Amino acid sequence: MTANDDSSLREEVEGEFEEQKIGVEKLIETLIESFLRSSSDYGAITDIETDIDQIYLLVKKYVEEKKIDVYVLKINDRVLLSKTNEGFDDLYEVIKQNSELQIKKDMIEIWDDAKNKILHLLVMPVRKHFPIKYTNSKQKMETIKKISLMTWTVD
Repeated sequence: MTANDDSSLREEVEGEFEEQKIGVEKLIETLIESFLRSSSDYGAITDIETDIDQIYLLVKKYVEEKKIDVYVLKINDRVLLSKTNEGFDDLYEVIKQNSELQIKKDMIEIWDDAKNKILHLLVMPVRKHFPIKYTNSKQKMETIKKISLMTWTVD
C-alpha cells in the first residue's frame, strides 16, 4: 500500500509497507500522519492490496477519533484526503476561470480543467477540494458519473 499523488497539485507521501507485518491500522496512522506533516492540502492512498472499503472505514475512523480537519472520500480504488484550505474562495475563483462546470448536484460541483486533465471536485458546505487527474475522456466521464451517483452528506 502506498500513499501518493495522482496529480502535480499534491505532494507525494509514499512508502512501501507489508500490511501483514505492521498491521493495517498502524499503516493507516502512519500514512495519515505523513500526510498531515506534508505541505500539501491533498493526498491519496492508492495501490491497496487490502479491501478498499476496509481501508476507507479505517481512515474515516482515525480521522473522527483524532478530530482531524480532513475530509475523506473513496473513489474507485483510491482513498482521497483533503485538508481545509484557508484560501478556498480564491481557489474556487481560479477553478471557475480555468475550468468548465460539468455538474452541480446537491452539495458538490465538478469542474473540468481539460488543459491539465484534472477534475476539480468541490464539496461546498465543508469547503473541500479534491483534484482528480484523468488520462482520457472515457476515464473522465466514468469518474464524473461515479461521483454524481454517490450519496453526499456532511459528517
